Amino acid sequence: MFEKQGDTYCSLFVDDHAALVVQAVRRNSGKGTEWNRYVQKHGIPVQAGDEGHVWSGGAGSVFLCERPDLPRGPALPPSQKYVELELTTDRAPDTPRTRDVLTALLKQYVQFAKQKLKCANT
Repeated sequence: MFEKQGDTYCSLFVDDHAALVVQAVRRNSGKGTEWNRYVQKHGIPVQAGDEGHVWSGGAGSVFLCERPDLPRGPALPPSQKYVELELTTDRAPDTPRTRDVLTALLKQYVQFAKQKLKCANT
């Protein structure tokens, strides 16, 4: 994330179909991030990272990840110190239980990412 590559993702396949996609993207902005129109209209705010949302089939969060130990330059501008995480599912039912599970997974993902990225502000 904080090296040459500014994003990464992982897909979990079930029966040759991507059932869960998890991604992380380096960003210039944190809380107040311009979420896509679907999230803006259908997302429900949740407590995950600095700002989180859950919606039908997905959840996302953005948080500040201070890394003063990293050299900044063209590949890693000083402004890119935020991380956006997103979980998306396919064919998951849009139920309160599904949203609860996505919220719980998102919270765990944020904590995991902060630890693995060695964020100084955890």
